[in-house]
Amino acid sequence: MASEAVKVIVRCRPMNEREKALSCQAVISMDSPRGQCFIQNPGATDEPPKQFTFDGAYYESHNTEQIYNEIAYPLVECAENTKFLVRVSYLEIYNEDIRDLLGADTKQKLELKEHPEKGVYVKGLSLHTVHSVAQCERIMETGWRNRAVGYTLMNKDSSRSHSIFTINMEIYAVDERGQDHLRAAKLNLVDLAGSERQSKTGATGERLKEATKINLSLSALGNVISALVDGRCKHIPYRDSKLTRLLQDSLGGNTKTLMVACLSPADNNYDESLSTLRYANRAKNIKNKPRINEDPKDALLREYQEEIRKLKAILAEQMNTNNLSGLLPAETAQLEVKPALLPEPQPDVEAEKQLIREVSQGA
Repeated sequence: MASEAVKVIVRCRPMNEREKALSCQAVISMDSPRGQCFIQNPGATDEPPKQFTFDGAYYESHNTEQIYNEIAYPLVECAENTKFLVRVSYLEIYNEDIRDLLGADTKQKLELKEHPEKGVYVKGLSLHTVHSVAQCERIMETGWRNRAVGYTLMNKDSSRSHSIFTINMEIYAVDERGQDHLRAAKLNLVDLAGSERQSKTGATGERLKEATKINLSLSALGNVISALVDGRCKHIPYRDSKLTRLLQDSLGGNTKTLMVACLSPADNNYDESLSTLRYANRAKNIKNKPRINEDPKDALLREYQEEIRKLKAILAEQMNTNNLSGLLPAETAQLEVKPALLPEPQPDVEAEKQLIREVSQGA
């Protein structure tokens, strides 16, 4: 399967009330048709803005539905004539502890495990069956209310954790020959807490501890991205944080990945926005190898069919070669030999006698 680059888009939000109260000026501009984002250094207005190009660039005038239809829908479009079993889970990583946002005890710490077939998973994480989009949204809202948030000078409802909402699907389909096929798919919706500077957030005590953990895990994520982009790296440091271990498949494995980098337009947040753009720019160079997750018997059948196709192609090629280089010279040689094998012509004795008689009578 060919490699596929991680898709990265950037989205700039409108200014919030804090930024408006500070009379902030916009330093972000975009050329959406070309997927380009420009950021102007407020301390060096005589210099040209820095330019970045992504798979999509959306300003505050673009709504979420438009972004979804253009960028996300092609990744999640499902096939027709199939049946689905859909189950969801919702977890957060708070101070490097994993908690189930939909569990009976949302404060309980869960363990991260690794299985040779399942890969990395969270032991004891609850799964909830859903039958509609509305039901899925209600469950997500329930989990969202259980997330750890706290007040900072930057945001009165600042996320103090990373969260991952996962949609697990088992897909049952019957092909044109009436055979059953079972496949599995997983959609991870990841919300990362933003990196923080203590001088700007005014974080102290518990807030400062949370910020330190957030920044360490984001730094580990940045190191993983750098290692994946650098083709010479033999070791990818997934184990440096629980966030990178849980996102191992999304960042360098069997998956299609879309990253949305969110920006503030305000000059007051220039350093954070520039850091986010550089982060996103590195991520778009990651290559993944997505493949179909299917029942083992289906996968084996696919392998056999592919092997048969290859053998048929080789056989056809050999037959064509023999026809052109082997059979034609042999036929020519046979034609050349045939005249030498014909019997010598025998004299017709009776015809000679008749000729003698006719000559004698004439004389």
